[in-house]
Amino acid sequence: MAKPKLLFLAHRIPYPPHKGEKLRAYHLIEGLAERYDVFLGAPVDDPDDWQHRHALDALCARVHIADGRGRSRRRAAVEAIARREPVSFAYFRHRSMMDWVRQVTLMDRFDTVMLYSSGTAPYLSAVNGTHGPLVVDFVDVDSEKWRAMGESEGGVMGRVYAREAALMREAERRLAARADASLLVTENEAALFGRVTGITERVHAVGNGVALEGWEDACSLPSPYPHDGRARIIFTGAMDYAPNVDAVTWFAREAMPRLRAAGRGVVFVIAGSNPAREVRALASDDIEVTGRVPDMKPYLVHAALAVAPLQLARGVQNKVLEAMAARLPVVTSAAALDGIGAVPDISVSVAGSGAEFATAIGELLDDPAKADAMAAAARRMIEDEYSWAARIETLERIIDRADPATRERSAA
Repeated sequence: MAKPKLLFLAHRIPYPPHKGEKLRAYHLIEGLAERYDVFLGAPVDDPDDWQHRHALDALCARVHIADGRGRSRRRAAVEAIARREPVSFAYFRHRSMMDWVRQVTLMDRFDTVMLYSSGTAPYLSAVNGTHGPLVVDFVDVDSEKWRAMGESEGGVMGRVYAREAALMREAERRLAARADASLLVTENEAALFGRVTGITERVHAVGNGVALEGWEDACSLPSPYPHDGRARIIFTGAMDYAPNVDAVTWFAREAMPRLRAAGRGVVFVIAGSNPAREVRALASDDIEVTGRVPDMKPYLVHAALAVAPLQLARGVQNKVLEAMAARLPVVTSAAALDGIGAVPDISVSVAGSGAEFATAIGELLDDPAKADAMAAAARRMIEDEYSWAARIETLERIIDRADPATRERSAA
């Protein structure tokens, strides 16, 4: 019996699944592919990802990967101003993707169309004919991210971010009004989406999971750190992403001087791709900036603890979940803990100021038994509550209950 067909359009190739947006998209596709023939369309904008353009061929019924390497954000901004649209739309819109969507929707009727990220909204105008439920995985409330960045940045860039926030908010409202189901990554994010868009019907929370495969034997992987007697404190993430850049520069400024003054023999490891200029400038004797690494597992399992000092955070922080899966004690800001059911002082340590981060780190380094107990509690929570299979079951129930008969399919 033929499987139903699902069209999955993503704003970036969901591979390799080594950071939040790609990890969630990859595992959704992997889970849905057991029930559906998945037709995947996505662009590549990071040159390092082009080598992975065929990585999902075996998982999907059909794949179209658009070549967006070298795409200019400045040119996208000019185009967006001319079109009076968000820069995100202009940046992620690709002619070959538009052509492929037109062609594939002429040839096949899809039982479900799924957009991953609000940045894929322009592709709806290329969808031909009738189709089943339209599901939009917003993941986070992007407009709120831009609003917060605008308030934090100020000046010219603050106004640029404020423009993006206003246009994205209206786009989110229009897109949710068309969708048969809108997904957000946490209940809090779903509630926020309702407050800022005014749309609460057909809005659902589908959280992230954690892939536990590979972690059991990760400790046998060679350590990437020199044996110099210093404990490694690790932060992971895409290091050209503004909230991550803000987090590590804040930690280097507010927490590291206190750790040095206390005589702590520690090294702050910033592990992640494409470190921005401000991040590269942090490199010193006790701050290591790795850039892209082939495998994050050895960096995590051989660290003493992980930190997530995010001041601007949207949705679930996969960096926190992954560190917990690695049986690593985590010191996190309250903002980075949203949507994660960890109990402070049991499965994580929560800190606010730089002094609080330094104190929490010192306590865990001084008390290995406490650190081990916290790491073990965190791992148990991940095993009990964060399987991807459960997340896919929730998503499939949402798709099954979505009713496109009451929705209009007029082009955007």
